[in-house]
Amino acid sequence: MIPCPLDRTVNITYLEAPLERVWWSVATAPGSSSYLTYYARTTGAEDEPKIGDRYTLNYGDINNESVVIRCEPPHHIAFADTYDSMDPDGRTVRYLVSTAYTLEQQGAFVKLTLEVTGFEPTTHGQWFRECLEMGWRRSLMNLKSVLELGLDLRIEMFSYPRLGVANCTVNEEQSPMVCVPVREGNYLLQVFPNSPVDRAGMQAGDVIVEIGGMPTPDYPAFVRTISSFYGKTAEPVVVYVRDGVRCETTVRLSLDETFTGLIDIEETPLEEVRKKRELLARQRSGSGSLWKTDEAVRSESVPDSK
Repeated sequence: MIPCPLDRTVNITYLEAPLERVWWSVATAPGSSSYLTYYARTTGAEDEPKIGDRYTLNYGDINNESVVIRCEPPHHIAFADTYDSMDPDGRTVRYLVSTAYTLEQQGAFVKLTLEVTGFEPTTHGQWFRECLEMGWRRSLMNLKSVLELGLDLRIEMFSYPRLGVANCTVNEEQSPMVCVPVREGNYLLQVFPNSPVDRAGMQAGDVIVEIGGMPTPDYPAFVRTISSFYGKTAEPVVVYVRDGVRCETTVRLSLDETFTGLIDIEETPLEEVRKKRELLARQRSGSGSLWKTDEAVRSESVPDSK
């Protein structure tokens, strides 16, 4: 991750492709579908974006309603984004950010700078920031593959096995509650009902510090580690900390679309996905293993001052 203020992320890539082709890929709805989105729609002309155009973009279980707020072809375009992300229990959480693309011709290459700004200074804001930065990193690698090799590898890029959690790097607020130093583990904000870690006995508020013998001190390391199990039937040992105690369990990784978010909404509408997750959450609550909010985890994780 390129160092920058915590309210933004920056990704930079160099593409050996015509400037006009890179512009079409990042600035138009059909271009977005060529390397990134499950579907993309615009209220304006498909190949000629202008300020005020509204885009509807889908990435599996995430929708983005986006408005063009700057457009200077073929060098600058910016969007005001409204991301709706589906939680493990079927609830929808909204995140507001702005995404700006800058294209610069440099010899045979186009330097593409993608900057996302407006992340909230909260734990969930941090989670969204870390997820989106890694997501864009993979997507820009796929854009490079599409433009330079003609290969759309988005399925390969995102079909790594999952644990069924929403997690972020341990921050200064969480550290004293979980007895893990800052940036030395991944705090579990949410655990999907019936997910691999749920079945292994883990819960929200735990901190994963190692997977399969590989340390996971921060979110990028966590994603790289579980990605290393791509194409394998894996049951790694997961080391985690709960209430200051180091524990371990064996987890069977999963490619279930519920946990990957790679949902084909043409075959499975999001409303159907929402109802399925809602039902799973209710069943889990009924069994006495309640899916916890951040507040509940926080109140239970503070060590006894005595």
